[in-house]
Amino acid sequence: MKSLIFIHSLFLTFSIGSIFSDENQENEADANRSAVIYNSSFEEGDGEEALGWAFTHSQPAVRTDSDFHTGSYSAYVNLINEGEKPSEAHIVKNIDGKLLGGLNYELSFFVKQKKKGTGGYIQQYFIEWFNEDKQIVEGTGFKQFNSTVGLWEEIIVPDIKIPESVRSVKLLFRFVTGATSGGGGEVFIDDINFRADDSPEALSTAINRKVDQAQFQIALELIDDFLTKYPSDPQNLKIKGLKARLIKFQDLEESND
Repeated sequence: MKSLIFIHSLFLTFSIGSIFSDENQENEADANRSAVIYNSSFEEGDGEEALGWAFTHSQPAVRTDSDFHTGSYSAYVNLINEGEKPSEAHIVKNIDGKLLGGLNYELSFFVKQKKKGTGGYIQQYFIEWFNEDKQIVEGTGFKQFNSTVGLWEEIIVPDIKIPESVRSVKLLFRFVTGATSGGGGEVFIDDINFRADDSPEALSTAINRKVDQAQFQIALELIDDFLTKYPSDPQNLKIKGLKARLIKFQDLEESND
């Protein structure tokens, strides 16, 4: 009962979703999306290896300066079947400890096929989430994407909902041929980003939602992110007041236990 009364009082005295200033709304949406991928365009590395990335499987990708979307490097996949044996390349990124529950994310990347794939060639991405204990929470499964021969094309996967208690994510890009003689595929990939919509509007909506759901620890994490990113926002006094109330409530709950 005390919990219900406390939550109800929070919403009677605090609502941050309806007091945005015009100043907060001037920025474009993309400017308020924070990238969480280090070395997203493969600029850092040693020869054919890219720092922070894993190039794996039977015919691994390589870091190259022969073509790129931005900067001076990209990742290059060149699959060539040996007889009827299928060929495959994986590009893998693990992101730890930078994800905020309650926000939607967006995956984006640029792809350029050098020539048309043959022998059942396909391109896929896969997203898999892990909790604090490094256990798999769930994943998207393999999702196929297409690209254009000879042109850099942006692929955008919007509104990716992060499950609760997620603290790390695995991004995997898979390029594979079928078991066909003459099968192959040649492609460049660059500027891979996995970003949260952490605009003031998105953060405040998520904070209110998590308080409403009594998920106070996640709400506190979102509040800290808001206060760090927007230290001069006119809502800060109200948000700091909410933070103090949540901490006080958590202390009360712990003392009752």
